Amino acid sequence: MKHSVNAADVVSTELSWGVAKWLITSADHNSAMSLGEVIVLPGQSHEWHNHEDSDEVVYVISGRGSFTVGEGNRIPIGPGDALHIPVGVFHDSHNTGWAPLHLLVMYSPGGPEGGTPENAHAIHAADEGLVMRTSLEEHA
Repeated sequence: MKHSVNAADVVSTELSWGVAKWLITSADHNSAMSLGEVIVLPGQSHEWHNHEDSDEVVYVISGRGSFTVGEGNRIPIGPGDALHIPVGVFHDSHNTGWAPLHLLVMYSPGGPEGGTPENAHAIHAADEGLVMRTSLEEHA
């Protein structure tokens, strides 16, 4: 079993709000947890959702934004902040800055990262280039 994974070797899931790369997954690594790198583009938000069977931990690498965890509990986030979202609690994320919001996301137990999200625009192979466009570029 491979114990080391590089982000350049993992597929990218392009979404309306950004991109996700799942580095460690339960299915691929026989792991009790999963770890992903997620980018939320400026001005974008990740939809309101929950994970019925997993805790989620988010660590902010760079960028500024906020998370809503449960009803009305909006938490500002920035580099170095870590956030725990308990099993079953609804939440979302918002990039409130001008730069990408770069996150590490862990699920325990792993599983929510599995499958292709219904709102995925494309799945890009590891060796395929990825061009992220802002909503302004899409309308030009």
